[in-house]
Amino acid sequence: MWTPTRGGLRTGAAALVKAALAVALLAGCAGGGAPRQTPPRTIAVAPSPGEGAAVVEARVGDTVVVTLEANATTGYAWTFTAGDTFAIEGDEYVPDPNPGGIAGKGGRQVVTLRVVRAGESDLTGTYARAWETPAAGARPDVVVTLRSTDRRAPGVGAACTDHPAPRRVIPSAQSHATPR
Repeated sequence: MWTPTRGGLRTGAAALVKAALAVALLAGCAGGGAPRQTPPRTIAVAPSPGEGAAVVEARVGDTVVVTLEANATTGYAWTFTAGDTFAIEGDEYVPDPNPGGIAGKGGRQVVTLRVVRAGESDLTGTYARAWETPAAGARPDVVVTLRSTDRRAPGVGAACTDHPAPRRVIPSAQSHATPR
């Protein structure tokens, strides 16, 4: 016959608290309902032509604003080709402030993208004059690679894959009681 000891009760209570915390943690991970969504963000990028691809990490629903140097007064303009993970929502030339009315003042081309699905695709841009024919095999002047994921917040969802599962602790019988 055995009887609980004072240390055994303390150890048993600690094991119960650990077990309750583990259950609460697992209930939070697999507690049903939709995963928590992160709010959409606006991500600004200003790539330089000829420097290789600019890579942007985004989530579905985010807005990516690409700003490029431009000068419409020279006849040059940006032409863009969209990938399949985003939509071009806006494309406008914004002239630099020109209080003196100087001819030939430049500006910026601002392209607004909305991420519509997870995956990876490129926005390619060519800076040329409309009346000129590009050379055969010409590469784009700028490439923005958009890598997008869904909007699930890290560490939230049915599997809680960002964190390892808690270790299961099973106290030994001797830690709860001492034989007489």
